[in-house]
Parts: sequence; C-alpha cells; structure tokens
Amino acid sequence: MKMAPKFVTVVIFICLSVGAVLTVFASDNDHWPALKGKIVSVDAKRAVVTIKNVQGQQMTFQVLPTSEIKIKSHGLLKWNRDAAFKDLNVGQWITLTYYGSGEVKIARDIKIFLDGKAVSASL
Repeated sequence: MKMAPKFVTVVIFICLSVGAVLTVFASDNDHWPALKGKIVSVDAKRAVVTIKNVQGQQMTFQVLPTSEIKIKSHGLLKWNRDAAFKDLNVGQWITLTYYGSGEVKIARDIKIFLDGKAVSASL
C-alpha cells in the first residue's frame, strides 16, 4: 500500500505536464507578432519580401523554405491552397506572422488575400 501515494504523485505529474504542453501548442500563433499590409517589393535572389503595413511603415522579411505560405479567398467560393515564394507579387494584400527583431525578421507564415480583404480581416 505504500506504492499508492507515489503512483498518485506520478500520475498527477504526468497529467500536469501533458496539460502544459497542450496549452503551449493550442496557443501557438498567439505569441507571434503579426501585421497586415501590401507587398511593395519581392527579391527572389535573396528570398526577401518588403511589406507596407496599414500604418504606412515598410518592413522587410526573410522568407525561409520552412515559412508557410497560403493563398486565401473570401469570395462566394472560399478556398485556401498552399503557395510558394514565387506566388508572392507586388501589390498583393497579405497577413504575416514573424519572429526576430531589428534588421533580421523571419516570416513564419504568410497568407495572400486575392480579393484584397486582408486589411479588414482580423488576424
């Protein structure tokens, strides 16, 4: 019977650990800085995109092979599809989450809005 308190302690520890991990994964996008804006330049050689946000500031982001890029539509036929760096074009409205600060900011994920509604859409 002396094993019961140890067993209960181990079970409680495991449950709390799993709960903590699930909480981190559930709020995965909550802690990444995000912005909405329009693409003003794309440099394919350096894999860099420059965005003018809705406040008028320009910011440049490195796009890595691991950066997730999606194309979204808000029309009657709502659809999403995977995209690639080559699908990024000047003039497109996007939402973007990123990490890093200063000169080096890395795009974590980019959503291209074909109908230009990224400005009014909430993140």
